[in-house]
Amino acid sequence: MSFAFNKPEEISASTRNRVLAIAHKLGYTPHPTARSLSTKRSGSIGFLIPQPVEVVFANPFVSALIRGIGEVCEQHDLTLLLVPPLNGSVESAISRAAVDGFISLGLNTGDRSLETLRRIGLPCILVDADPQPGVASVNIDDFSGAAAAAKHLLGLGHRRIAVVGLGQPRDRGETGIGARRLAGYRQTIRAAGCPAPRVVPEGVTFESGQAAFEQLWRGRIQPTAVLAMSDMAAIGLMASAREHGILMPKELSVVGYDDIPMASWVTPALTTVRQPIAEKGRQAARLLVSQLSGKHVKSPQPLATELVIRQSTASPRR
Repeated sequence: MSFAFNKPEEISASTRNRVLAIAHKLGYTPHPTARSLSTKRSGSIGFLIPQPVEVVFANPFVSALIRGIGEVCEQHDLTLLLVPPLNGSVESAISRAAVDGFISLGLNTGDRSLETLRRIGLPCILVDADPQPGVASVNIDDFSGAAAAAKHLLGLGHRRIAVVGLGQPRDRGETGIGARRLAGYRQTIRAAGCPAPRVVPEGVTFESGQAAFEQLWRGRIQPTAVLAMSDMAAIGLMASAREHGILMPKELSVVGYDDIPMASWVTPALTTVRQPIAEKGRQAARLLVSQLSGKHVKSPQPLATELVIRQSTASPRR
């Protein structure tokens, strides 16, 4: 019976079907732990997130990414295990997770979690992370997406532009995708001969956007436009602006990044940079499945982005 469940390729199809039929009649199901000891595989892959669940799922971006990963898992009869920090430690979570490999979101050079992954030797695919030696990474063209957003605002006539970052520690500044997006904003704005944008690295949640607005409006000179590195932060900023009686886009233009479904539902509908979130998850999962089968994998070309212009941007009031 063990071969029928764990090594079906080693018995004939007729024998396997007969054994499975008897098992079904008896109500037998192999215990997952015992099965993993026999096959030396858990049949699961872990999705490693660097922050607590309540923080990560405050941004619908993650749900879309998981949808893409889950589609590939289903095709290959794999379960997907969400692996958040354990008692505040990503390293502890990695060590405790019974998985065959990991897909990791947002780990960058210098992160101790990467060293833990190397030490335990499980296959790993990175998403939204700097390329690492021997580890494939799935990314989008963050720079070009950011540059297109900045160019759009400049074309409308904006010159006082602010940026809401991804929320890295202030002493390190933006890293990884945040650094690439910030470079796209800054280089485009500098090439137009405009002042460098003020950057507030608040984060990617609705509350982060609210906090960013409070920071920006405490300044002596307020921006006429804001570039946010996530849609949720952009939507939070817009909510606070509305509470302060600011008309959008007449008095303030806002551009997001991601194009989550909510971006087209808010009022005014959010101009944003669309990225293929679910496809990014699918690519990462396919790479990990290939790696688990013993194949060598490498980082694919960054996926393209697209500027989606809606009603949250307009020429500044003169």
